[in-house]
Amino acid sequence: MSTTTRVLFVLAILFAVAVHAHEWRHLSTVHDGHGLMSANTVELDGVAYRNVSAGSQPGGVFSGTSGDLANSAGFLQAVDIKRPDLDTDGDGVIDELSTDNDGDGLLDIEEVEGSEFDPVTPTLVNDPDSDGDGASDNDEVLPGTNPRDPNSLFEITDITSVGADAEVTWNARGNKERVYVVRAIDDSYEDPLPIVIWSNAVVGGIAPWYETPAVVTNPTVGTRFFAVEVMMP
Repeated sequence: MSTTTRVLFVLAILFAVAVHAHEWRHLSTVHDGHGLMSANTVELDGVAYRNVSAGSQPGGVFSGTSGDLANSAGFLQAVDIKRPDLDTDGDGVIDELSTDNDGDGLLDIEEVEGSEFDPVTPTLVNDPDSDGDGASDNDEVLPGTNPRDPNSLFEITDITSVGADAEVTWNARGNKERVYVVRAIDDSYEDPLPIVIWSNAVVGGIAPWYETPAVVTNPTVGTRFFAVEVMMP
C-alpha cells in the first residue's frame, strides 16, 4: 500500500468515528487481481468501524486484462461512508443528490472551486454562511465581499448628523469594481426607496478585496430613511 493510500485510509477511519452517532452506511471492499471482491469485504450499518485488511489477496500485485477492463490487486473503493438521510438545507433532496447542499444559491461545485469570487475563495458546501456574518455566501458574491471574513460585509455602518446634513457610511468595494446607488425616503419606509441621492463607483481600497468605507452627505430635514444598492459597473 502506498503512503498516499495509507494516509487517506487513516483519514477515512477518523471520519467514520466522527459520524458514528448518526445513521450512516459504510461499504468497504477489497478486490483481488481479477476484479472480484475478496473474503475481507465488510459491510456495516451503524456499528463500530472494523479494519479491512488486504492481507489475504491472492497473487500479490499484478494486473489482469479482459477487453477494455484492467484490474489490479489492491484497494478499490476501499472506504465509502455516506449519510443517506442527510439533507442540510431541508429542501427534500438529500445531499447525495443535491447540487446545492446548503441551499444558499451557489452550486456545490462553485463553492468548492470558489469560482464566483474575486479572488477565488472556496466556501463551505454544508453551511450557507461560511463566515457567520449574517450574509449568505451567495449574498456576498455581488458586493464582492470576502465570504470567509466575518468583518467583510456589505452594510451601512453609520448614519451621522453633521449640521443640517446626514452622513451615510457603508462598507464598499473600491477600485471602481462596483457601482453604488444611495436611496432615501422621508417619513415612511417603502422598498425600493424612491429618491436617488447619489450613484457612482468608489475608488480606493487595498487588493485583493479593495475594501474601503464610502461616505455620502445629504441635506436632511426631519426623518429620512436611507438604503444603499450595489451593482456591477
